[in-house]
Amino acid sequence: MATEIILMPDADGSGDVIEFCVEIGGQIVAGESLIVIESDKASMEVPSSIEGTVVEWLVEMGDGIEKGRPLAKVETSGVITSDIDAGVVEVVENSVPESAEVASVASAQMVLMPDAGGKGDVIEFFVQPGDSFEEGDMLLLVESDKAAMEIPAPFSGSVIELVAEVGQTVEEGVVLIKALGAVKSSSVEDAAPLAVTLVDSNASKLASASKTLASSSTIAAASTVAVSSTVTASLSAVGTSQVYAGPATRKLARELGVDLAKVKGAGKRARILKEDVKQFVKQQMSPANNANVEVQSGIPAIPSIDFSQFGEIDTQSLSGIAKATSAHMTRCWLNIPHVTLFDEVDITDLDAFRAAINPELYGLLKKPTILPFIIMIVAKALRKHPQFNASLHADGEQIIYKDYVHIGVAVDTPAGLVVPVIRDADKKSISELTLELAELATKANERKLKVDDMQGGCFTVSSLGASGGVGFTPIINGPEVAILGVARADIKPSWDGEAFIPRKQLPLCLSFDHRVVNGADAGRFMAMIHQCLSKIGNTLL
Repeated sequence: MATEIILMPDADGSGDVIEFCVEIGGQIVAGESLIVIESDKASMEVPSSIEGTVVEWLVEMGDGIEKGRPLAKVETSGVITSDIDAGVVEVVENSVPESAEVASVASAQMVLMPDAGGKGDVIEFFVQPGDSFEEGDMLLLVESDKAAMEIPAPFSGSVIELVAEVGQTVEEGVVLIKALGAVKSSSVEDAAPLAVTLVDSNASKLASASKTLASSSTIAAASTVAVSSTVTASLSAVGTSQVYAGPATRKLARELGVDLAKVKGAGKRARILKEDVKQFVKQQMSPANNANVEVQSGIPAIPSIDFSQFGEIDTQSLSGIAKATSAHMTRCWLNIPHVTLFDEVDITDLDAFRAAINPELYGLLKKPTILPFIIMIVAKALRKHPQFNASLHADGEQIIYKDYVHIGVAVDTPAGLVVPVIRDADKKSISELTLELAELATKANERKLKVDDMQGGCFTVSSLGASGGVGFTPIINGPEVAILGVARADIKPSWDGEAFIPRKQLPLCLSFDHRVVNGADAGRFMAMIHQCLSKIGNTLL
């Protein structure tokens, strides 16, 4: 016999314990309700992930619990089948050697996808089967719809197999790599009576390890392996005809008129989540399921066309970043009433000032471009015109004014358009802005931007650079209320009162949300930017 720890799963939410569904000593099967928790929105039954006898509760009535919290000790036979390589996770009780020190032993272990705030696509593996790695080494690169993230090794070892594939979409808990790792224990005094051994499908040992668990967090980590390994067994116990969903999900399904028997669950052990119900409704409303339904607030979808009938084609999947950008821009264009104000600024003097800068005196590798000057001036303008440094509340009835100035800069990368954010831009010099722009551009092109690098923007600047045209209509990066587009500067004749002289003119395009900003506000905002760019000394005022 063995004792397992059941953890709070990542289900519909968390809350307070309001009911125990099983008494101490009672039998429970996989999928049967263990406890009931209640959040501020709904109550939810938490199912057992294993079959056995409840021997101890690790929570009390009224306790607030969340994902990963140990719930109960359950006595089991000690063998749980797994859908991962037909392996078995066996938890053996009282298996710690009596010696004062426990040597490190090699064992087969799984590298799982950590909590990255959502799903992502596997972009690249940094190791191959047979390669050795140290704890903390980067093993692979995963790209979500927001940023790319390098996954570090949680232990030292060598790669046995790359379980995930390049291009595969993975989420928290998915097995990425199978590896042979060293499991270490310090002393028996600090050891808990629990060890993990991985065995293959024909019961022959791949490797064995005595692993002491000195803290509840370690116990949780070990039992997470056990819980995730019960997927196949739990599905068999629950049965395919039984709907597996919590009270909050069932309530949503009733409100939307959805038959849960037709919904495919994406949660653990095929549990149906609220997101699954919403996705089911979207699918039913899509043109593929109902040709007469118009989506996007009554806007008819573009029909699907087989382009191969006209000639040879090459179909490629969009990157996660490109897909996210497409969806976000569509939402912004459909929901925000755009108005664009165009202007042209004489930057001849500014360009001469910029060209005269000695970069070595300011710790720069090269002379700054026009962009840092634009960002500095925009930051000052946002302080003077707070209606541009605001966001409309989702209820449409409140405006949120921000007491910070974070400016996003659109960067074109091979993977798609990203908008890293320069924080506190109003407090930084031209040199600091130049260095930060270069750093963010490098990280963007190397796909190393973090989620935090692209959050919290108040206003966006989108520059087409030297390759840009004479003007464009930039799409507002909601929930911001404005964006400044910068087109290509060009030499044009300018009348000085006596003759036409050549001057360098820079086209600017200010798109603003007409629900928050009116035309007069936009005119004053653009006038300040114009005055400071045309005569850089005005920036000091």
